[in-house]
Parts: sequence; C-alpha cells; structure tokens
Amino acid sequence: MGTPARAVRSVSDDELHWKRLNTKEYQDLVGRCHASLHETQPLRQMEENRPRLQGTTDVTPKR
Repeated sequence: MGTPARAVRSVSDDELHWKRLNTKEYQDLVGRCHASLHETQPLRQMEENRPRLQGTTDVTPKR
C-alpha cells in the first residue's frame, strides 16, 4: 500500500485462491471476446429472458 509499497497484512490461502480465479477469469475473457466478436445492429428494446454471460471459473464476488 502506498509508494513505495509496504505490507499491511498477510493474505490468506483462500484470498490468494480467489484472486487467482479472478485473474484467470479476466484472462479467459479476452479469448472469448475475440472468438465471438462480430458486427451487429443495436437492439431496439431489451429481449425477454436474454441469457447472461457465464464465467469459466466458479469464482463468486467477494463480500
């Protein structure tokens, strides 16, 4: 924290695992984006029951 950085506290194994999952999720998103990119027309209105983006890991938001 700060410049230069200094340790504020230790990171638990669970926190480190959570961070690694999020980093992998973010990196995987690049490939998924490039693989599925194509030009489209904008929606005029929201589609009912439109599917949500599904992640590649089991990561959940930190609370």
